[in-house]
Amino acid sequence: MKPERISVDSAQTIWTIDSQYATIEFSVKMLFLTVKGCFTDFGGKITLDDDDIHRSSVDVTIEAASVNIGNKTRDRHLRSKDFLDAEAHPEIRFQSVSVGRGKDRDMLRVVGTLTIKGQSREVALDVTVTDRSRSPQGDEIIYCTAVAEIDRLAFGVKYARWLIGRTLKILIQAQGLKQR
Repeated sequence: MKPERISVDSAQTIWTIDSQYATIEFSVKMLFLTVKGCFTDFGGKITLDDDDIHRSSVDVTIEAASVNIGNKTRDRHLRSKDFLDAEAHPEIRFQSVSVGRGKDRDMLRVVGTLTIKGQSREVALDVTVTDRSRSPQGDEIIYCTAVAEIDRLAFGVKYARWLIGRTLKILIQAQGLKQR
């Protein structure tokens, strides 16, 4: 019996998120202020199929303990059981389940499962591929921006409901390096 030959679709490319040139930021209302923060340790990959965008995918893992709002005391509190419970749930993960065209011709709608603090919910990201180019070293690069809003209560993050807003606004700016 001959081994089955697997064909590689030339339109499908894999891009590794370059965390040196990427940010995952969030903001949330706290009384009359907006508190902003980010995650500093994350990685992932984007599989992009230019011929059939529906065969594309995204998989990202974020280290929960890397949350940073610029205040060490508050950062420790965000890592605690009151918020992310980073010791028991060290990773935040997003795995796409569908990719399709977005509301604008330059946008994609990426729907996936987001897992925070052991709770998994469906989340939609509006993604814009802003550029494809080459680095000075000749590597192919893709630049993407994504926005989303998530309900923190749906993920079991219920601390200080009267003080901290329910909706987190997410902004992701990523550079991906094409894999060979």
